[in-house]
Formats: sequence, C-alpha cells, structure tokens
Amino acid sequence: MVDFDRQSACIFLNSEMNPKNKKNIPKPTSGQETTLATLLEAIQMPELAAGQPACAVCRLSEAGVERSIRTLFAEFINDEPIRLLVRRSRGFCARHTPLIARLGDPLAVAILYSDLASLTLEDWEAKSKGEGAFARIRTKSTAAQTPCPACTAERETEDRYCHSLADGLGSDRVWSVLETGQALCVPHIEQTAAAAKPIFAATLRKLAAHRLDTLRAELDAIIRHSDYRFRDEPWGSERDAWLRALRHLRRPTD
Repeated sequence: MVDFDRQSACIFLNSEMNPKNKKNIPKPTSGQETTLATLLEAIQMPELAAGQPACAVCRLSEAGVERSIRTLFAEFINDEPIRLLVRRSRGFCARHTPLIARLGDPLAVAILYSDLASLTLEDWEAKSKGEGAFARIRTKSTAAQTPCPACTAERETEDRYCHSLADGLGSDRVWSVLETGQALCVPHIEQTAAAAKPIFAATLRKLAAHRLDTLRAELDAIIRHSDYRFRDEPWGSERDAWLRALRHLRRPTD
C-alpha cells in the first residue's frame, strides 16, 4: 500500500496544474475497498467533536487536505514543481489560508510566500513602467492561472470517496450504514448520485430526502418559536437545526 500521507501530498503534483509529473505519481494498490471501508466507518461514527460536520465525506476531505499540506511542508517545500504550482495559483484561497496559519510552519510559509511577494513586485513594476502590450501579457502571466492547491486536493479527495460509495451501492451493508449512520451533505449526495447507477441514485436521493424533510421541519419549528403565540413552547432537537442546515445545505466545493 502506498503511504497515505505521501500519496495525499502527491495530489498536489498529480493534477492538471502540473501534468508533466502525472506519469511519476504512484497509484494506490489497495483498490476502492479500503476507501469505501474508511468512508463507512466515518459514517457510523457515533459522536462528533464540536464543530465537526456530520457529513463523513466532508470530514475525511478536511482531514485529507490537512495531511496533504503537512506532508507538502515537511517533504516537498523545496521541490521546484510544487513551488511553481503555488506561484501559478498565487497562493492559497481565503477559505484554506486559516488552515495554513493553524498548521504553524513559519519556514514553509516564508519560502512559498517570499516567491509570491517577488512575483507581485515584478508584476507591479511592469505595470508602473507602462510597457503596453508586454505589460498586459506579463500581468496575465502572473495572475492566478490555476486553482488553490488545497482546493484541488479537496476536490480530488471528495471525488474519490463519492465514486467509491457510488460503486458500493449494490451492497446491502452499505445501505444499512447509510440508513443508520450520519447523513451526507447535499452536495456529496448529489456527487455520489451522479456517479451511481440510476436506480441506486434514485434510492439514495429518496433516503436523503427523508432526512432533509426532517431538517426542514426543525427549521420551521425555529420560525414558529419566533411567533409570540408559540414562544413559550419548549425547545427540542430544532435548537441547533440552523447550524446543521448551514453544513448540510452548503455550496459544493468551488
């Protein structure tokens, strides 16, 4: 089996942002069974830490991105293709920048962002000189040309888990876990359904619709509590429904 930390870090290399390295990236040898088993285990997790999303794909993707960045900083920070990739993406997006700060690696950030500072200064110097068409070409070349590397890793991790689940929907055990475990968020339900056979996609959406209808009823209960006629009614499971709705009905990864 390929070491997962190294494999996850290689996502940064094995992408459209750096196609010349694709042939050098080791492929997982454990197949989709291990991926599916990991996902099913996460879906069955009985208790979640405060702030963790219920969706297992979200949790596994977040953990995978963090592992990828940790490995990138520890092993690939002086790798020229990686530094070129970060320069072409103009760093990390606003959503992933807090993660970079939380990981607390001053040297790695200094190396990558010194490159970005130099690139920006060169860009501004070209603009200030008013070099006409050349300046416009240069400005275009130094603008963000590729997505945030962490976003790319996140999308590829999501795709791996959702396709593994879609391929496993012919198993009664998988359906048992989906019926009793933590719900997937709407974007990952849709991503899995899109990769599944139509009959399984319809059943998956039907299962998800039942849970979504329950959530909607809890949100309606919050609205009801705002009416002075019902404000003294006791609160139930709807108390945190608005927080669950934010996670469950989030936008897909850009």
